[in-house]
Amino acid sequence: MWTFEEALAAVVKRTRRAAPELADPAPALGRVLDQEVVAGADLPPFDTTAMDGWTLTAEDLAAGRNELEIAGVLAAGGPMAARLEPGRTLKVMTGAPLPAGAVAVVPVEDATVEGNTLRIPKLPAPGTHVRKRGEVFAKGTTLLRPGRRLSPADIGLAAAAGYPALAVSRRPRARLLVTGDEVVEAGRPLGAGQIWNSNGPLLAAALSAAGADVNDMGVVADKTVFTRTAIQTALDADVELVVLSGGVSAGDFDLVRPVLEELGAEIVFHKVAIRPAKPVLFAVYGRVLVFGLPGNPVSVAVAFDLLVRPALRLMTGQSPALPLPVEVVLAGAVANKGPRLAFHPARVRAVEGALRATPLAPRGSHDVLAQATAEAYLVLPGGSAFQAGDRVPAYLATPETTLGSDPGGGPGGIEKPPGSNK
Repeated sequence: MWTFEEALAAVVKRTRRAAPELADPAPALGRVLDQEVVAGADLPPFDTTAMDGWTLTAEDLAAGRNELEIAGVLAAGGPMAARLEPGRTLKVMTGAPLPAGAVAVVPVEDATVEGNTLRIPKLPAPGTHVRKRGEVFAKGTTLLRPGRRLSPADIGLAAAAGYPALAVSRRPRARLLVTGDEVVEAGRPLGAGQIWNSNGPLLAAALSAAGADVNDMGVVADKTVFTRTAIQTALDADVELVVLSGGVSAGDFDLVRPVLEELGAEIVFHKVAIRPAKPVLFAVYGRVLVFGLPGNPVSVAVAFDLLVRPALRLMTGQSPALPLPVEVVLAGAVANKGPRLAFHPARVRAVEGALRATPLAPRGSHDVLAQATAEAYLVLPGGSAFQAGDRVPAYLATPETTLGSDPGGGPGGIEKPPGSNK
């Protein structure tokens, strides 16, 4: 059986980055930048006003001159005015270019107009309400570097630097398939021994959040002919990733591995010494990466976060494949009595400069409620026990993970019913 470290290294070794592409600003949101963004002009590109107001020269301020001749109006987007002479003022609208000689602006509400004369009760200091050319950034400044996952603010910054489009990572194409006679789509009535399909929606959402374009193929019955046809269709599609849920354990109807082998896929590993998600399978079919995840929903979530998500991070140009765990302080006791490395769910809060983790007590790898309330995985070696105050490593939730919410981000809106495990 493979260790977790060996399994992750095998995934990393076989993952290739998707080729970048040029995207308009809105579609680039959430994707990874593949170029430097360098300012094409100063920002602001000229001295400008931050307020609707009146211009003042240094000579007038130095002389304490508070009555000025009104010489005209400047609008934003209009032409540059000639040099402002002492004793004269221009009314300027927010964003209008200031004329040479103007060193301050007095807001319109802080002055009075009588005929063609402006009276200013209190003169401002030089520089008041003036935005200097290049004060935000100068032409040629590197603003964004490759490898950054783009936020709305990043896209706005690139546009302010003059970029109509950006080179970003292409979204990897993925096919998703859930197996199991017992699985039916939500909304359909449950028959005897059936459950609603939660793994499909979870994985479709998780794949999308991690940067993939997902084609959800739905549920296939545990029959060899159906499973073979569905997996063959997924493998032959123009995709980089196929994710399967169910059918990878040791039961009579666990058909994923034999079907993959029959179709010519290389099984890289099957079973990893972790809890949950021990039966996880990883295979390669040409350039397609194939993940066979267990059927239990918490096992699906853990396997996705710690093995599938790293592959997607590498495909989309992010590094490292798996962000390093952080140290948390336990708020209660927790133990891992089994021999396998355990990823244990916990709630996390920042308390007095430290991350304080409260271990949850899930009822098993089917406890989707515990998974939805967790904000971290505590990393517990086999045969280990820890007490409150001990420090342990933990993988924290991010917007890319299947965990309930970001640590410290406030309540996730999910509460355990009275009398249930906490």
